[in-house]
Amino acid sequence: MSSIDIQQNDYKTLTQTYMEFFNSKQFANFLNTTQTGSAHSTSGIDFSVFMKTLFTSICFCTIQLTLFCLLRSVFNSLYQPRCFCVPINERMEVLPRGFLKWVVPTLKSSINTYLSLGLDAYFFIRFISVLSLFFLFIGSLNMIILIPINFTSGDTKYTASGLDKLSLSNISKSNVTRLNAHFVMGLITIGLFHWMIIYEFQSFVTIRQSYLLSESHKNSIMARTLLIFNVPDYLQDEAVLKDLFQSVPGGIRNIWHVYDFETIGNQVGKARDALMYLEMTQILTLTKYYRKTWLKSNTDADKFLSQTDIKFYPPIYCKLIRIPLIDRHIKLKLPGWIRIFALQNRVSMLTWSLETLTKCQVIIDDENQKLLSNGLTKHNKVFIEFEDQKGACIAHQTLLSQSQGCLDRTLIEVHPDDVIWGNISRTDGIACKFEKYLVTLILVTVVVLYVVPVSLIGLVSQIPLLTKLMPFLNWIYQLPEEARETISGFLPSILLTILTETVMTLFRFLSYFKGKATGSEVEMDLQRWYFAFLFVQQFLVVTISSSVTVICRQIIDQPTSIPVLLATNLPKSATFFFQYICLRAFALCGNSFLRIKQLLLTNTWYKVVDLTPRQKFNRITTLPEIKWGTTFAVYSIYASIGISYSIISPLISIFIIFFLNLSILYYKYALKYVFSHINRSETMGRLYPSALLHLYVGIYCLECCLIGVLFVSKDSRGYCPMKYQGFVMTWVLFFTIFANSLIYNRYVPYFSNLPILSDKIYKDDKKCETSATSTKVEVNHDTLFLHPAFKYEPPKIWLPRDPNGFSQLQLAQIQAKMATLVGQTEGAYASLGKLFSLKVVITDAPPDYK
Repeated sequence: MSSIDIQQNDYKTLTQTYMEFFNSKQFANFLNTTQTGSAHSTSGIDFSVFMKTLFTSICFCTIQLTLFCLLRSVFNSLYQPRCFCVPINERMEVLPRGFLKWVVPTLKSSINTYLSLGLDAYFFIRFISVLSLFFLFIGSLNMIILIPINFTSGDTKYTASGLDKLSLSNISKSNVTRLNAHFVMGLITIGLFHWMIIYEFQSFVTIRQSYLLSESHKNSIMARTLLIFNVPDYLQDEAVLKDLFQSVPGGIRNIWHVYDFETIGNQVGKARDALMYLEMTQILTLTKYYRKTWLKSNTDADKFLSQTDIKFYPPIYCKLIRIPLIDRHIKLKLPGWIRIFALQNRVSMLTWSLETLTKCQVIIDDENQKLLSNGLTKHNKVFIEFEDQKGACIAHQTLLSQSQGCLDRTLIEVHPDDVIWGNISRTDGIACKFEKYLVTLILVTVVVLYVVPVSLIGLVSQIPLLTKLMPFLNWIYQLPEEARETISGFLPSILLTILTETVMTLFRFLSYFKGKATGSEVEMDLQRWYFAFLFVQQFLVVTISSSVTVICRQIIDQPTSIPVLLATNLPKSATFFFQYICLRAFALCGNSFLRIKQLLLTNTWYKVVDLTPRQKFNRITTLPEIKWGTTFAVYSIYASIGISYSIISPLISIFIIFFLNLSILYYKYALKYVFSHINRSETMGRLYPSALLHLYVGIYCLECCLIGVLFVSKDSRGYCPMKYQGFVMTWVLFFTIFANSLIYNRYVPYFSNLPILSDKIYKDDKKCETSATSTKVEVNHDTLFLHPAFKYEPPKIWLPRDPNGFSQLQLAQIQAKMATLVGQTEGAYASLGKLFSLKVVITDAPPDYK
């Protein structure tokens, strides 16, 4: 037997208790096994079997990538929107047409060009590039040295099977001293990892400060503005605030209070809905007119317009509900079809829209008048713009009040569109803190209990058990064996992906209730939680046990057994992660490039729901945005897995490098040509040091596993010849913990703060000249940090021009009923398309576009 093949504890009773609410006999039989990690099922498979499991994924990926290359120049608004769907001065140069002519220009893009998209985008490209180089160097070194040793370390009594021959699992008792090579390479890997971490932290500090101290960014409003929390009533006066901050260099330039916005926000939402329905009814009327014109050429336009009336069930707007205990407002809008159950009649869409616009405008004007006369309630937060960046940084890095709970928290670099106003308007009380801790408890529960739905999904891969539980699925046996294997292999992966996406959405939803003031704070919080979730559920559970409670039970009973637990389980799971990383790479390459969901929706559903020119314009020009918090977490966990297996099974470096290089190709292309260049939730690079620190999880797993291997490996005589190396590796673990703490404490002040005394000259200003592009703000300065509802202006109706001039008659009819509502037909034109549908083509922006 292998020197590290030791007896595992049987926790089947505990696991059955944990899932006892599934009390059927089939479930009991399913759980009546030793609870080893599900990844162990792939241990020892041959390379041919390994490739067979990947063949279907390779085929799907090839088809998707081929379709992308063919459709890239056809659907420009989908695959190259930044070349066509943004203002002219912000457009990228169009890529050359051709099957693969996009690849070379994409790869040639310098990493510095991504600084114009913000520090988060730049440091993400740097992150995956640095990881690729690290695994290329350390992986090559480990594979050259360790794979030949592993492959030749079996004997007549024990030899591993399949791909495990290339890993540490193949070392027999007679060759246990060969683990010295793994010990030495482990030390080299750990040393090079720390060199990389220190180098990247130093580079992060230099690049971030160079970016933030560049002239273009220093002069931006975001760099000079501070959000201050818990401002008491007696400090809400502008004169008092200016006097309070007179000691700050430069003083205050502007102050924005957080006013009560619930009423005006509700009315603005109704007004925008009314405008949408108003334009929709005009498009429907225009469509009816041209259908009738096609059937009857001498249609009287004026008569037709006066006789046509589109009716509908208007939406139901519920009254604002305030929950005083947690200081939250609930706003509900119910679909209009519910009125059917109340036996209500349809109403004129045109009349309802005009009346709603009129009523809303009266209330909006009244609220704006209260704003001007200082008659609105002020919340206990204030946005303060200082004269220069230095003043804002000094105020941000200083304790502003000696009174506890007063001016006790500040945020800098806040994008106006990134503010979570529902949380800003709340008063930080005991109930709010309780809500925050309750959400934290829910997040912990989700991380731990996620194994339950995963176990259910695991049943799908076991067709005999699945058909016993649900006999109506017996028709599956009529399919060919190859089809059944495909279903058994792919359906669980699809369901697991959906379930993981659901968890990510749940985490993002729950983060709102933690009281975060901005989206950037949400991203930083989600990065930590999502990484913890992925580490527990996609690494620990599948490698060690199918239940988190089993892991916790063994760790609590015997804390010193952690190295043995890892040494026993990690080597057996290596092949599983080969497959897993390859599948993720093919999925990324295929799904992300092709954007199959958006491709289908663009050519089906969106054509049905987007009727008006404004809807079509918004659909085209609303570019997707990356949520960097969860994106960094995903790559941190893959890199941690790669580091954990870099000595145990060095072959994993090939798959990690393959995955990372595909990721570089995709993100270089997508960030430059697909995703929005404006990142509202920009953290100014603060996600990067957290991502680097998360890599320590992989180092800790590697060190603990090596400690376990070195201590439990015995030779043919039953001795443990590697125990001294085990003691050295234990001290290396302690050194790593110390180094981790030392590096964090040294650099953490630089994560959020800037130096006031610039004792170092930064020479990167030139490459940072476009740094403000990612966070630029183009709105009225006086209303910059007010709630968006206070920036609302009376709308202008936008209809497409048509050959018969019917839309001009529609505008005249509307203005006759509501003189204050103006409109235009420039920027869009309409014609009768196939199947009597109205084809609307956009040529310019709406009249009220900003």
